[in-house]
Amino acid sequence: VIGKEAPGRGTATERAGGAFAGAWGGLSEEEQIERTLLSGRGINRLDLVRVLAADGPDRFRDLIDWGMPHRTTRGALHVLAPDGELGETPMWSIEIVRCLAAKAGELGITFIDDTVVAEIRAGEDGVRLTAHVNGGGGGAEPVQLLGGAVVLAAGGAGGIYLHNDNPPRMTGNAHALALDAGAELQDMEFMQFYPMILAEAGKPRLLIAPDEANLGRIHNRQGEDILDKYGITERPAARLARDSLSQAMFQEMELDGNEIFIDLSGLTREAWLQHNLAETRFDFLQRRYDAFARPLLVAPVAHFSVGGARIDENGATSVAGLYAAGEAAGGLHGANRMGGNSLAETVVFGHRAGRAAATYAAGRDQGRAQGQTLDGGAPPAPMDDARVDGDQLLQDLRAVMWRHAGIRRDAEGLAIGLGRVREIGAEAAKAGDRPVELGLAAQTAELIIEAASRRQESRGVHFRADFPEIDDANWLGNLKVARRAGRLDWRFDAVD
Repeated sequence: VIGKEAPGRGTATERAGGAFAGAWGGLSEEEQIERTLLSGRGINRLDLVRVLAADGPDRFRDLIDWGMPHRTTRGALHVLAPDGELGETPMWSIEIVRCLAAKAGELGITFIDDTVVAEIRAGEDGVRLTAHVNGGGGGAEPVQLLGGAVVLAAGGAGGIYLHNDNPPRMTGNAHALALDAGAELQDMEFMQFYPMILAEAGKPRLLIAPDEANLGRIHNRQGEDILDKYGITERPAARLARDSLSQAMFQEMELDGNEIFIDLSGLTREAWLQHNLAETRFDFLQRRYDAFARPLLVAPVAHFSVGGARIDENGATSVAGLYAAGEAAGGLHGANRMGGNSLAETVVFGHRAGRAAATYAAGRDQGRAQGQTLDGGAPPAPMDDARVDGDQLLQDLRAVMWRHAGIRRDAEGLAIGLGRVREIGAEAAKAGDRPVELGLAAQTAELIIEAASRRQESRGVHFRADFPEIDDANWLGNLKVARRAGRLDWRFDAVD
């Protein structure tokens, strides 16, 4: 397992809210499918949705058998937060990572840390990775690794937005790597924004879970109820209507200069527990935020990459030997992900992709299938003497994406954003501390903007101010892209 940080660390999993949605706790497979399709606004891949609903319970039982502390509600398995003080940035789902890391240790899996993958190439001799150790800095010598198959599970692109709840290095590298390897991507215009992030000055930016937010009232500075004002009827809104709630909040905050609050005032411990919510969360919110005595300021942030590599039911991409799972893959969620389906997706399709990749590799030459470290790859590109600050360049990229390809989009802003992102991509090679990572981030940003420019309607998490209505006559389907003959080849496939 190759990663930028230590096993399981720096991942979206450890920061997740901790709910695995599924046919669990009395919810049927049919209900899980219906909820997922409703959230996806008509363009989910039905085959993938059915796999998620069918396999989820078995994968949940795996986690329980491996020792993950948990509780159950109707339609979800929840990981329990660790006991004691949770720290400045609480890792509510750290027990998932600990559970999986322990199991990996039992199986003797090798981890290679502090490594950035720069390129994936599939050929007759297997799947070859070019990777840079020591974080991918300009002086890092590249190495090549050869395996019978590769599973790409490197997360999404939330970290390329100015306001996000992702780990800092979650910068969309997986999508650019997949495209460069020859894989077809889909639904790249859909970036989900989570509406309920506490934005109290001087306090950690904490995610309020959908079932928690459902106990409060969301209102603006004037006291107007946001759900009523914008006709949002789904409940819990933060699970089933993340798209419309984020867009309503953006309208109030960015365009009208308002503030949005979640009011949990007066909620008692007894009432909290009656809704089967974790007592650990109640104590933390009360101690750190005084959450039950006053309204708390909230804001939307970039949260989840809905699109990614096009896969089959076993995680296989269009490139032989290359598999994808989690935010690296697309198709499951349609135009908007339902809350809880992200963690469920990782265990369901991670399991399927891993098994399929192992089977594929075992069918090839045994020496190649077990993986090898080869001699160094191509030497590092010569560094331009006019170095640029990589951290500042990433901040510039984040600002561009938030302003021009964020919650509210239009043709003019997207065109401006595309030009600036291309400039940043050209500058990335001069970033001595992280040229590979920044270059891949800029490529993914360009894909998001180009896809958003092409979809001339509003659907799910993609809102175009110049095309504010859903347009089933022309856009009930999926945008797909692949690189052919050095150029991006875009196509649109209507839903059958």
